[in-house]
Amino acid sequence: MKKNDDCQNELFYISSNMQYYKQMMLLSEDHHIKMFFENLLNSETRKFNESQWYYNQIVNLRNQENEIIQSEQREFTLEELAEYDGSGGRPAYVAVNGIVYDVSLEATWGGSTHFNLYAGKDLTAQFNGCHGGNLEVLKNLPQVGSIQE
Repeated sequence: MKKNDDCQNELFYISSNMQYYKQMMLLSEDHHIKMFFENLLNSETRKFNESQWYYNQIVNLRNQENEIIQSEQREFTLEELAEYDGSGGRPAYVAVNGIVYDVSLEATWGGSTHFNLYAGKDLTAQFNGCHGGNLEVLKNLPQVGSIQE
């Protein structure tokens, strides 16, 4: 699947070609040359329409994915968070600064513990004490929700 930026670049390139072909049609005095550029313009117009459709599909798909991700996130009470301690086949979640992260697949959280810290808890104070509030450490962890205020 093409990336969003690739589609935008392709649309820009095709649009530039279309502008060039239009100018050449206007500047040409020879009927055959005008027809040649008109055919090129028609071809680029079809490409543009197809690329525009494809780009819209990508944007719509990304929007749908974001809606699904946002709808899957939930608010946890501290009591609910405690259920996600990694035991009994349950996922291991921890909260930091009000955000709940899934640490189930994080290697440093093997056995649902990390340096004598246990999953299923709000570990904001411990995290800030160890990492000085550097949230870069958490950037690759899936966010599954937030703590209810």
